[in-house]
Order: sequence, then structure tokens, then C-alpha cells
Amino acid sequence: MNGVAPATAMKRVTLLLVVLAATAVAPSADAQSLSTPEGLRRVADEAEADLMRHVVKPRYPRSVERERGGFHANYERDWSPRPDEALFIVYQARMTWLPAQVALSRPALRDEHRGYVRHGFAFLEKTFWDGEHGGFHDWLRPDGSPDPERGAVKTAYGQAFAVYALATAYRATGDPAILDLAKRGFRFLEDHYRDDPRPGYLGAVDPKGRRLPHDADDVRPPLVAVGLPAAYKAMNPHIHLLEAYAELLRAWPDPLLRRRTKELLEFVRDRLFVEPGALHVLLTPDGIPVPGLDSFGHDIETAYLLLEAEEALGEGADPKTARAARMLVDHTLAWGFDGSTGQLFESGSALGPVHDRSIQWWAQYEALNALSLLHAREGARTPKYGDAFAKAWAWTRSRLLDTEHDGVYQGVDGQGRVLTTKSQNWFAGYHTGRSLLLIADRFRALADSPAPKR
Repeated sequence: MNGVAPATAMKRVTLLLVVLAATAVAPSADAQSLSTPEGLRRVADEAEADLMRHVVKPRYPRSVERERGGFHANYERDWSPRPDEALFIVYQARMTWLPAQVALSRPALRDEHRGYVRHGFAFLEKTFWDGEHGGFHDWLRPDGSPDPERGAVKTAYGQAFAVYALATAYRATGDPAILDLAKRGFRFLEDHYRDDPRPGYLGAVDPKGRRLPHDADDVRPPLVAVGLPAAYKAMNPHIHLLEAYAELLRAWPDPLLRRRTKELLEFVRDRLFVEPGALHVLLTPDGIPVPGLDSFGHDIETAYLLLEAEEALGEGADPKTARAARMLVDHTLAWGFDGSTGQLFESGSALGPVHDRSIQWWAQYEALNALSLLHAREGARTPKYGDAFAKAWAWTRSRLLDTEHDGVYQGVDGQGRVLTTKSQNWFAGYHTGRSLLLIADRFRALADSPAPKR
């Protein structure tokens, strides 16, 4: 899950009405300006400014826990700290990944952010890695000790984010110890989650790495793997396994890793993706789709992840992958996106109305990333991706940025009320940071390209 908090966590989210004037941002470039180098550079500059003011600077070095290790998660709207109720592998990994990506792409900040990367790696290795049974703990108590209740399973989702962060951390630092831990994480996944001869990977195993029991006749199977049955093949872990393996492949061109990355790409593209442009959220252990709602944020994020994995594999562009990515974006725009306001809704039917009209920060920023990518690829053929991006960009900057205390809000509920939480265990700087980094770099490159923009 790309950042959507479970129901138990969401109940704790503080819901407040926020005066729009307090969050207003000056209107951004309109759709037409995205066809000009000047307009593209203006949006790139806005993305860079938002990245630094609202994503990077509020968290680093503020979140660095010098005594305990790792990164603090819980803050009030004004960034005053609240006690951490638990330590979560996904948050700690994402908070290690972001400074690694900044160090890779922003040379002026490299030395500072490498320090945060090494700090995060030390915590992942010394505290979260299970030295007895292998793999990363999903949840620990605030003091770093095992949590028997929350730590009853090790999810593929959690392992994937650890590997993803470590792969980027290695590329940012060149430290072989970081790559070694990433390799150990990869091997743990392959040894304990791969479900041969059936397709895909298990959602979770027990703390010792053993398969969890599964009763095919149980109509209410235990929901243990990020709110999903462990033996079922869930979309969310698989798209992030693909992401993690593709990133690790950039750092470590291992033949087995290459095969598994390609297999994951094909699993997502050929089994989870379905016409007219949606993703199955869940498959049975044998790979048969389970009915469910369509998650628009995951659909549009996966469009980017498919193209990114294909690039990491370096085997050339496959028309099947390009078609799936384009259809995922087109379907999201047709069914889950308000073209008049630029909002991406939470979920709905694949060919029917929106069911959940709330807007989550992570999905909104993933939409911006994918739309900017499609505009860069398809803008000379059609203006629709640039048009949708411009609407979403303006809405996001006017509604989700806290111009009083800085930071990105969690979202807007179905009644239009702003969710003012800006940091918790499911909310780091991963979606926002990646999107803004890529938009800034992508639009600068597009502005400098001699090719026509429309």
C-alpha cells in the first residue's frame, strides 16, 4: 500500500476544518504554458521549491533520533513532536530512501543527506533486521524491542520497502555494507515469499519465515498482510516488489534478480492489469481475480512503476507495457479524476461511479508524477495529460500545502474537510518527495529538448 493507513490508524487522524486562506498558494502555470519552455521551467521551479520547503526541510534534521536511532514519525501540525506509539519498517525505510534520493540528484545537498542515509541504514541493520531468522521486522515497540502483537508477521510489503531504500542508499553512498543488507533482504524474499509453482509472492510469513496456514474453504480468511490474506496475491505488495527489485537491479546487475524483476513486471502487467485500464486488488493463491473496488491511486502509480521497471531492465520498450501504463492513466482520468478541479478520488468501480470521494496525499502526488511522465512522452500527440496535470497541480498546491507551518496535509475527506496530519508511520516523504523530484527534473529536461511539446 502506497501509504494508505489501515482503518485503525485512520481513526486516530485528527479531522479539522482549515481556512483556505491559510493554505492558499498562488495559481500555477496553466495547461497552455506546459507547451512552452518557460512554462515548463516555471512548474519545475515550483516543484523544486515545494520539495525543499514542504517535504525535505520539515523532516531533516528534525526527525533524526540521535539516541534511539532511526527517525521520529509523529508530529503535530506545527511540527511539535508527539510520542511514537510504534516503530514501522515502512516509515523507517522511506525516511532512509528520501535523503538517499536527494543525495543522488541534488549535489549541493549530498554531504548533509548522506549523513541521514547512513543514520537510517544503521537503524535498519541493527534494530529492524532479524539476526536470528532473517528478514526485517515489520513493527517494533518504541524502544526497539519486539512487539508480539503487531510483529506477528513479516509482510512482503515491508521487506520490499526495506530493499528499495537500501538499494538507493547504496547508490547514494557506495557503502558495500548497505548493498550487502539489500542482498540479504532480496534473498529472504526469494526464499520465503516466492510461491512456486504458483504465480507471484505470498503477502506475509510468520516471524521465523514460515508459511502461514491457509484454509481454501474459509470465507473469512485472516487479514494479516497489510489488511489482506497472507496466502492471496495482493496488488499492493507486488507493485512495490517490482519497484524494489528494479531499484536493486540498478545497483546490482545480478542475473537472478534480473529474471525476477522481469517476471514481476509481467505479473503486474499481464495478471494484475486488466482492460479497460484497472488493477485487480487481490488474486487467489492460484491467481484468480477476487472482486473488489478499483484503487485509482494505485492504478496511476503503477503506470509509472511499470515504465520505470522496464527502463531499469534495459531491454527496450515493449508496446504491451506502454499500452498498460497509458490505459491505467486514461482509465483513472475517465473514472476517478475530477477534470474540473484536478482531484483524484480514492476508489470506485472499474466501470461505475466513485465510491470514496476522499483525496489522499499519496494518490494525488502519484497522479502528478504519472501525468507529468505521460505529458513528457505523449505531449506532442495530445494535450490531455498536460491539461490534467495543470488542474491537479493547481488543486494540490492550493489545498494540500500548509503555508503557515510548512508540510503537506494528509488529504481531504469526502465532505471537503482538510486532514491536517502531516506525519505518522504511514506518512513519510516518499510519495511527495519522489513526485516533486521527478517533476522538477522531467520538466527541466523537457524544456531543454528541441522536440515540439505538442
